[in-house]
Amino acid sequence: MMGRLLSEGMKKSLGVAMPVVNMTGANSAVAMAHVYQQPKDGYNLFGVSSAVSTFPATGLSKLTYKEFGMVGILFGNMATFCVPYDSPIKDGKELVERLKKGDLTGSNSGIGGMWHVPQLIVANALGGKFKAVPYTGGAPAALAAAKKEVDFSTSDLSEALTLIKSKMLRPLIVFDDEPYVMDDGTKIPPITDFAPAMKGKIAGGLGWRALGYPKGVPQDRVNKLIDAFKVTLQSDAVKDFAKKNLLPINGKTGAEADRIFEAATQTQSWILYDIKEAKGSPQELGIPRP
Repeated sequence: MMGRLLSEGMKKSLGVAMPVVNMTGANSAVAMAHVYQQPKDGYNLFGVSSAVSTFPATGLSKLTYKEFGMVGILFGNMATFCVPYDSPIKDGKELVERLKKGDLTGSNSGIGGMWHVPQLIVANALGGKFKAVPYTGGAPAALAAAKKEVDFSTSDLSEALTLIKSKMLRPLIVFDDEPYVMDDGTKIPPITDFAPAMKGKIAGGLGWRALGYPKGVPQDRVNKLIDAFKVTLQSDAVKDFAKKNLLPINGKTGAEADRIFEAATQTQSWILYDIKEAKGSPQELGIPRP
């Protein structure tokens, strides 16, 4: 869907059609390889998610931020730490203290997955630990906490929203450095309010959806793509989609977006290596430890 949003918006600025081709396989590694093999002319782009940041660890691809640049990051996500509504853990401060103590169980969407990584980054920053309990996705992970199968869950806010509104879950923290304000006025504080050690480490664990290009495209063409992306970013179509799906609009472009891709790859690859979930050392691909 992100690809179609960008296609419809950017073609108006660029004056050319931008057909979207869905290409499945290996968590987008097949599409990434295909785009990289095409001429570096700016006509072949890659709808990329933060999942590619783990490729150096998972072995799905050797292509990284060294081979791909970012036109821009359209949407982020909102990793949200929730507890059962009647949990004795009532706020972010208490959750942080319990993570330091190391006696909690936490559900996520899979070991090394999008919602496990923020848990690991927080625990490592606190010098704490927890027992990770993987489920088949963010929504099942949130449901597990609501059913009190675990002490806390991490998922996208949208995946937990129905359970929050039904007072089955209580959101305590968002993985960000700014609070998130829900439509009803409920403010979910950021992890940095309770864990100062997290400042400067958020970018490494953020999830996002972006538009990328293989490096080697002439810079004047990259600039035109970035300009068209910025125009589309301001469209009602993008804003309405973001609001409907509780997706924060990121809006970072060019070098700024590149730095987010780089930080995510370094952080996530080495975290997976450290917990022995990697198929090889990121160092083998020249990915430095952050």
